[in-house]
Amino acid sequence: MFYEAIQHKTVPVADATEAATKIKEGKALSYQALTWQNANGKFYVVSDSHIDDSAFAETALLQEIDSEFFQIESITAAWIKSVKELADCFSKTETDPPVKRKTQLIVGKPTNQIAWFECGCCGTGFKANVAAQLEFGQDAGYGICPDCEKYYK
Repeated sequence: MFYEAIQHKTVPVADATEAATKIKEGKALSYQALTWQNANGKFYVVSDSHIDDSAFAETALLQEIDSEFFQIESITAAWIKSVKELADCFSKTETDPPVKRKTQLIVGKPTNQIAWFECGCCGTGFKANVAAQLEFGQDAGYGICPDCEKYYK
């Protein structure tokens, strides 16, 4: 999940339909977390696209429960043709029981969060402190692994 390793800025929207509209019209940026609240809880839609993909081609729908984040759905928004269809996917998921797959959403500057990265040098997967990877200009799940770090210092 690439979204776990990047800094987000929350963008309040009225509901799932407004989130779907921003995504389908290309007005949602990859670092934004579109968020709304309703009777079922507080929801966030974030881009889970790889850096080489367009923003929000892949989306993750998160629900905040007791100040923790849970991913409740993953939707390939690029395959969905209309705003209505995408909004319906988000809305249907709002009423599903939340999946207890705990995740993280970094809003603002990262502190001590740990996430999975793919090394931009050698391609190795590794876990690292998100704030420390900013030194290497990491984006959307890319960083520099400890073995390759010597080439960047």
